[in-house]
Amino acid sequence: MKKIISLFLIAVMIFCLTACGATEESVPELSADISETADAGSVIPENGEEDSTAAVQTGNVLVAYFSWADNAVLAEDVDAVSSPSVIPPGNVQQLAGWVQEQTGGDLFSIQVTEPYSSDWDECLDRANQERREEARPELTGNVENLDQYDTVFLGYPNWWYGVPMALLTFLEQNDLSGKQVYLFCSHGTGGLANSVELITEAASGAEISDNIFDCYEEDASSSREAIQSWVQELGYSAAAEETDSAPRQIAVQSGENTVVFELNDSPAADTLYEQLPLTIEVEDYSTNEKIFYPSEELDTTDTPLADDGAGTLAYYAPWGDVVMFYDEYSENPSLYELGQAVSGGELVGQLSGTIMIDIVSE
Repeated sequence: MKKIISLFLIAVMIFCLTACGATEESVPELSADISETADAGSVIPENGEEDSTAAVQTGNVLVAYFSWADNAVLAEDVDAVSSPSVIPPGNVQQLAGWVQEQTGGDLFSIQVTEPYSSDWDECLDRANQERREEARPELTGNVENLDQYDTVFLGYPNWWYGVPMALLTFLEQNDLSGKQVYLFCSHGTGGLANSVELITEAASGAEISDNIFDCYEEDASSSREAIQSWVQELGYSAAAEETDSAPRQIAVQSGENTVVFELNDSPAADTLYEQLPLTIEVEDYSTNEKIFYPSEELDTTDTPLADDGAGTLAYYAPWGDVVMFYDEYSENPSLYELGQAVSGGELVGQLSGTIMIDIVSE
């Protein structure tokens, strides 16, 4: 009887082991693409399958981009409501900034020597003419020491179901052979159209990934989380964390005057940093400060009070304005310190009109 029971138990164990093996073998059959097409703003993995265990990438990164906002002469009557993509920061410019923020790479704006019109119809007419003529618009400059970069993120808008011809000028003048290239694109209803094919032909020696980020132009300003998630999935989260831990600097530019502030690690400084880049009006206040109003209120939790004199970047919570001091000031229980000027502090008093505030990339 014992012998029969033992044989029975052995048979049960063999059956269970066989069943487990069959289950493991069937798992790959259950892994399949959910859809055959990707919506705009989606990530298109190279193998069609999402990989949450992407290896951490290393090597120097270049974030090169072409933006209409960086290549147009603004007419006086252009406003942010009727022409949002030409008012700095433009759609692609914003996307590039967020990629740079996540990778810690170097930004390079592709700019033509002869700017485009800020009128969209006129800009499109010229772009169409350049496309018909296979023109290569002249650029203001090329990337210095391109050999130092292993990876290039290349951003562009869809113009006439392709790319701005200046992008092809860039690719023909800057050899990306052997480099890993990731594309990101802002577009209308035409989607990526023929842009990937044009880029692949112009940069035939580059390793251009099929993993492309694209979004509709009206969604670009709200795509920060989406594009940074894409970059993180490519393996650049560690680089972003290193960038976050390094000293953070922002540049305030007014005409030829540039002031660089180094931010502290307070929540208020974090809130300001996350809103950049900003194009905003600066105002005079009293005889010792310039002020501007950020898009959103800053979080003053655990933020130190300002007491360091001239060169201080601060936030006055009751009014919601950021203050740049160029002379001594009185302490105030509602005045919080964001950082200190490390370059151009003597120019704060000369800031006027529209200023541009952006992250200083290393």
